Amino acid sequence: MNASIAALQSCLEHEVSQMETFVQLLQEEAKVLEDGATEDALAGTTARKNQIADTLTELATQRNAMLKSLGFESDGPGLSAAVAAHPSLAQIRQQLLDITAKARSQNEANGRIIEVFLEHNQRALETLRRLAGIGDLYDASGRTRPGNKTASRNIKVG
Repeated sequence: MNASIAALQSCLEHEVSQMETFVQLLQEEAKVLEDGATEDALAGTTARKNQIADTLTELATQRNAMLKSLGFESDGPGLSAAVAAHPSLAQIRQQLLDITAKARSQNEANGRIIEVFLEHNQRALETLRRLAGIGDLYDASGRTRPGNKTASRNIKVG
């Protein structure tokens, strides 16, 4: 194995390692969400997740530069071509694909949990506003939502 291929393999190994850490953080995030998602707990996992995401972006940039220097395209097609030309990369490429799929799946699951929280909170907020008699509520485009107008009350004294 020449030095350029060894460097690419080392980069891929580091990428797999960082992706494994990312998956662990996504699993921690899922637990935080399941336990009630306190702001402090979410802030901590989000900060660590963002750091790893930045590292993964840097590693992908390095990998793509290495692929190009070897005469391959970047990203998936280039990595597939590199594996075809250098079968010693096949195992680490498969590990990267597997752990990336796991991260994508966990991230989507976390996103669905967050969506449910947001929908619940939005419904609760709308109910509270109606009960408090707050005027018109608006949707994201600035249009009045139907059924949210303050009801006028006729009060007779005496």
